[in-house]
Amino acid sequence: MLTTTRRLIASVLLTGLLVTTTLSTAAQAGRVVAPVAPAVPVVTQGPVLLPSAFAPYRVVPAVRLQAKPPPWVLPVVGYHLTGRFGQSSGLWASTHTGLDFAAPEGTPIRSIGPGVVIAAASDGAFGNKTVVRLDDGTVLWYCHQSEVGVEVGQRLAPGDLVGHLGSTGNTTGPHLHLEVHPGNGDAIDPEAWLPTHGLHP
Repeated sequence: MLTTTRRLIASVLLTGLLVTTTLSTAAQAGRVVAPVAPAVPVVTQGPVLLPSAFAPYRVVPAVRLQAKPPPWVLPVVGYHLTGRFGQSSGLWASTHTGLDFAAPEGTPIRSIGPGVVIAAASDGAFGNKTVVRLDDGTVLWYCHQSEVGVEVGQRLAPGDLVGHLGSTGNTTGPHLHLEVHPGNGDAIDPEAWLPTHGLHP
């Protein structure tokens, strides 16, 4: 350690002497010379010290950075709400069990949140229906599609295409009938559930 320290001191003294001599010689010759920063000696033993500019940065072992998940989205753009949860309707055997997003035929229907397609087929009065199980176990029904755009087992991220809005099944016009089933149980009001995920229809 003593030898390394001596070498370090000698290197600094030599660098300073060379810089001083260069500046003095240039001044005598009448030239303007920009100050030269002394060389930083390299020490091969002991801890490596980072320059102060890097001081705020730390490498933490065994920590992996993960990308922020994409935000959830409303299933349809350019819609207006028609049938609401709990309303009575002559088209259904009981009260309305979902929320209706009316929009032009063929409007893209997007996945609200991340999940897996567990069904995609025609289902009587619901028409062409896609069922998606979200990562938290909530099951969503996307009904009355003109065409289904996914397959069973397909993984969806928020905003991925589910299908296209239509009027298949028992309807009076093109719309998306959305149902929300927590834990695949009874349907709840989508208009109350969506704001819990930052969405406001």
